[in-house]
Amino acid sequence: MGIALACAGALALLASVAVIPAVIRISHWRKWYDVPNDRKIHTGPIPRLGGIGMFVAFLVGAAAVPLLLPVARPAAWPVSYDWRYAPVFAAFCIIHALGLVDDFRPLRALFKFLLQIAAAALVTVGGFGITSFWIPGFGEHSLGVFAWPATVLWIVGISNAINLVDGIDGLAGGITGFTALTLGIVSLLQGQAVPALFAFALLGAVLGFLFFNFPPARIFMGDSGSLLLGFILAVIPLLGAPAWTSTVGLLPVATALTIPIIDTATAIARRLREKRAIHAPDKEHIHHKLLSLGLRDTSILFLVYALSALFAAAAVVSVILDRVSGRVSGFVLLTAVWLCSCAGYSILHRAAKRLKGSLARD
Repeated sequence: MGIALACAGALALLASVAVIPAVIRISHWRKWYDVPNDRKIHTGPIPRLGGIGMFVAFLVGAAAVPLLLPVARPAAWPVSYDWRYAPVFAAFCIIHALGLVDDFRPLRALFKFLLQIAAAALVTVGGFGITSFWIPGFGEHSLGVFAWPATVLWIVGISNAINLVDGIDGLAGGITGFTALTLGIVSLLQGQAVPALFAFALLGAVLGFLFFNFPPARIFMGDSGSLLLGFILAVIPLLGAPAWTSTVGLLPVATALTIPIIDTATAIARRLREKRAIHAPDKEHIHHKLLSLGLRDTSILFLVYALSALFAAAAVVSVILDRVSGRVSGFVLLTAVWLCSCAGYSILHRAAKRLKGSLARD
């Protein structure tokens, strides 16, 4: 399995490195740019269709190995795709197409949200979803009729979390890369072949994109990339039934995504408090706060990458603890990580708010 997964990641990486330069050239030729405005950080026109290259690369990595390896070496790959995965790939295509259209002609928020719900619901057609929740001391309980809305909320929520955190060069791609690596390692620990394949294919596609997106970026991923990356990250653990079909089973994945989840949750709370639409844009995201404190783009990236590596390590260790000493120990570790993360965000928010207030007085 290890060789197959390495091949999937390598093929996706090569495809990404090959396709994205072509996308950059075509974008310059057709002038398909992300034009700067008062809300955006970049100052010059940059191509914004990097999502196309990542999607093609992911499909190459995720499809080539399970389709071709059994032909060449029948005993080398333990599983193959069945009909249940067709709706999953169809949902990927819908989300990518939605983001692509929005990159050219901004769509109404309600329409985008409904289409995201439809794509998330399509994933559940194959029986993939969150089926139970676990409470320490009370055990596992079935979600029953709430399984479908819980699954859709998880997928749509993570999709938009990655979309919202895509604010500076290399940020969303880096967070996705660390999370994909976490998913790949945890899938291997749990003996889940298909989620591991998807995770390493996604990792290869993102690494190839980062060659061109690290500051100063030559291309942005656009909504066709950010929505897709979040959607794939949310779906991967659902394919690993029964290991990840509980809410506590998803906690390591959520921990790897601590930064975008906190950023999204606080953005929604902020907009509701200010009586604005929850999709209304602003400049109060985590990267904006760090920029206001005087950090440069590369400094923010290294800080976020370091934190993402820490969160990823905690997620992997929690899964190992679950296997060695029971579910409670891993839960306690991740709970501590979340409490520290929320405290850290509170300190950052207060510091940025205090600085903003002092500048206003001056």
